[in-house]
Amino acid sequence: MSAYAAVGPERHGVVIHALRLAASAPGLGAGLIRICATDPPTVADDLRRALVGHDSAMIHVTDHLLGRSPGEAADLVEDLARTTALALCLHDVPQPEEGAARHTRRRAAYRRFVESAAVVVVASEHERTLLASCLEDSSDTPVVVLPLPLERVGPAATERPEPRRGMAQVGVLGFLYPGKGLEAVIDAAATVARGREVVVVNVGGVSSGHESLVDDLTARAQRQGTRFTLTGYVPERDLPEVLQAVAVPVAAHRHISASGSINSWIALGRRPIALTGAYPRELAERVPGVVTLVDDAAGLATAIEGAIVAPERTWVDDDVRLGPTWADSALAHEAVLRSIS
Repeated sequence: MSAYAAVGPERHGVVIHALRLAASAPGLGAGLIRICATDPPTVADDLRRALVGHDSAMIHVTDHLLGRSPGEAADLVEDLARTTALALCLHDVPQPEEGAARHTRRRAAYRRFVESAAVVVVASEHERTLLASCLEDSSDTPVVVLPLPLERVGPAATERPEPRRGMAQVGVLGFLYPGKGLEAVIDAAATVARGREVVVVNVGGVSSGHESLVDDLTARAQRQGTRFTLTGYVPERDLPEVLQAVAVPVAAHRHISASGSINSWIALGRRPIALTGAYPRELAERVPGVVTLVDDAAGLATAIEGAIVAPERTWVDDDVRLGPTWADSALAHEAVLRSIS
């Protein structure tokens, strides 16, 4: 009997992703195990109990959802693998840009995840490359790339909201944390303001422990004659209205390995400006016409100004074909789970 586990708090992006996949394929939904605990020892105990009697399971994994440390998370996965064949969907794959000490700890844990799994799923070729760099030697564990769902729910061109007059919101989506690139967005917005009211807004809350960033970014914007605001958590039902009202969608993080935030913009019909990196390039090649790539701060400012002047540049053309759908992605995950059952 197969299980499909979603572990973590309701608002976590990985949990939202896992549950939406479960809702999109009867086979995954029938085996759904929902672990809502956030205290790592409780998570471990609940997951061990839930998997008793299951000969195979698919689990969506980041190290911080499963343990107080990367090593503790790997201990749990190795323990589960002793009695249950595991298909691990790995998110937030380690990369050198996160800092040497943190990367070393997480790299070792993800290597142990791979060694424990019967099969591993990642969301991009870039993540496959990053994962390969975590392995000291070649691994026999199959690694399957299943791109994040990209299904249109936004309005057709004739139904798009009119830009707000007199003020342009430059929006970044997702939790606020160091390295998200808001500093570059604020600097670019200030450069293009020149008599316009340009406001940078982070659509989402603040990652725990980084609350001081709000004051830092607010002060940075004020020094340059513009403004920074934060919406806080936006319920999923309200997100389409908020994101479609933003004048200029931006994804300024240079070191994303796969991005649900970028995909959320695109699904709602928006074409975000993204700083060039391996994942945005991969996405642009796989689905042409869904992102505007820029190389540096000067290019970011130019693209923001161009989007304010010509708002149509911020929307995905109606004839751009997106994919995979949530149903297609869910069925692909279900097939991976069946392969070890």
